[in-house]
Amino acid sequence: MKKYLLLIIAFSLEAQPKLDIRLTHKGFKTDPENFQVVCREAAMTIAKFYPQRRFAPILITKADNAFPVHLDQPGPKGETQIMLSIADGWMWNQIVYQFAHEFTHVLVNARQPSAGPNHWINEAFCEAASYHALKQLGKDWEQNPPYPNWKSYAKQHSSYADLYLKPSNARPDGLEFKTWFKQYEKALRMGQRFPKRDLYKYVSYQFYQIIKEDPQHIAAIAYLNFGLKNPGISTHQYLSRWKYILPVKHKVFADKISVTLGLPLR
Repeated sequence: MKKYLLLIIAFSLEAQPKLDIRLTHKGFKTDPENFQVVCREAAMTIAKFYPQRRFAPILITKADNAFPVHLDQPGPKGETQIMLSIADGWMWNQIVYQFAHEFTHVLVNARQPSAGPNHWINEAFCEAASYHALKQLGKDWEQNPPYPNWKSYAKQHSSYADLYLKPSNARPDGLEFKTWFKQYEKALRMGQRFPKRDLYKYVSYQFYQIIKEDPQHIAAIAYLNFGLKNPGISTHQYLSRWKYILPVKHKVFADKISVTLGLPLR
């Protein structure tokens, strides 16, 4: 029995993707090792659903434009580059929120075609993934924090997510979500590379409600732009092709996302 348990543990460790996260010290007032641990914890709540994926080393630099971003160009040694906009480098929940969002962009957008006017869907999923990361670490750190004295931070992760998961976001402008989306779909699509967060945050709220039902469907997000040849297609067409290329077990997830938007798929 003991040997069997050891084999299970070994297999579980092998199934975990490897993440090499590096922090440049310029501009950050923080403990580099702790900062990297927080980022790795945040990323792993998402990366664990991609056990076979190989990730390039991730280089973290300080944003000079007041907002976090996943850069298209690689770092000096071919690293994936993520810029974070962290005030002092000690707010673990803020780091989790920003890094999880940008790490999901790595899954969705790295070496993939542009989503064009459908990029707001990418942003909404990245935002929803960051809510998932905060809530998941809120649970994980309660029982198994990276360091024993970090247990008290668990509730702060969860409460930070609640800042973005206000019940009022379920009915933007007091409207049923499908009605609201019908009015604002065009505005969301006009955002192209930088859609308006004040709009897609409502979509993210809805996407997270579906993700939390079964987080394993996070494994479907990376398929969004895979093989996309015409980014100018409609929202409905974009979601339809996504469902078509998804593994069978994730097609129900695409259906739920589409129904939420009032765009049911066949």
